[in-house]
Amino acid sequence: MDMPMSFYWSNQAIILFDGWSVQDATGMAFSVIAIICVGALFEGLKRLVGWVGKGKKMSVNRDTGETSDPEERTPLLKSPPDVALTRKRKLRFHLAQSLLHVLQVVLAYCLMLVVMTYNGWLAGAVFLGAGLGHFVFFADIDIK
Repeated sequence: MDMPMSFYWSNQAIILFDGWSVQDATGMAFSVIAIICVGALFEGLKRLVGWVGKGKKMSVNRDTGETSDPEERTPLLKSPPDVALTRKRKLRFHLAQSLLHVLQVVLAYCLMLVVMTYNGWLAGAVFLGAGLGHFVFFADIDIK
């Protein structure tokens, strides 16, 4: 099958691998819906990676063993946490954020490959999913 070098509008396409082959309008409609969902979930995953990264912002002073947490406003009311426990917590957050980042990169490349099929319906689904996901998952971001 020759690869088109410009966008085309057809209900026939091979998406990502031979097993995901679309031959009719119904298959294309379900594929478009699935790709919109994946695009929206990709935006949600980006938000999740940022949220997990916020849990890693706690810093430990090596000399005193004290922590400085950006959300902690009353350090006199709390006992100083164990340095090893704080480092272990930071390591867990870093590991989770790294694994989520790998998943984010894999999804990003898959969505890129969907756009590179040059099928207008599928490319539009990626763009619509990204916009919808941003609208849903980043709705509470403060505008300053």
